[in-house]
Amino acid sequence: MKIRPMLSVSILALGLSACSGTEEGSPQAGQYQQSVTITDLDFPGMTEPQKKASISQMEEAANSQENGQFCIDQTDHGAQWKEAASQMASAMGGQCETVKDAGSATRLDLKLQCKGTEQGNVEIVMTGASHTQGYESTMSFSMSDPASDQTASLAMTSSGKRIGDCPN
Repeated sequence: MKIRPMLSVSILALGLSACSGTEEGSPQAGQYQQSVTITDLDFPGMTEPQKKASISQMEEAANSQENGQFCIDQTDHGAQWKEAASQMASAMGGQCETVKDAGSATRLDLKLQCKGTEQGNVEIVMTGASHTQGYESTMSFSMSDPASDQTASLAMTSSGKRIGDCPN
């Protein structure tokens, strides 16, 4: 199993799923800063130093100003959740199916199953909530290679807060 493509897909998904303050509701229009924390990383053959270096690299890339800031224009009324799942499935390759979609405009509760990807078969679970000033979400990937019976996992949390108006 290759970790590099999985990292790229994960960072893409975090940016797309980012759509939470304290009062539940659609995020206000504006610029947001996300914060990503890798909570699990387990790939076959990965040593502890490799794991620590990969986590550091992933968090640094996802939390950089370039990748960590984005604007929400409030015209999609919560469609970011659906868009995240669709674009993630497309980026994964293979055949992906949404097996659970119990979310709403302010809640994310999705489960995707993808077969035949570069990572083998992948199950992706995304949960979260948006609020007027930000969001919180979790994402987990469980991968299995049908040819070798090897498994791998990746999980992360992402939160974001509104930091001002979008630049013109």
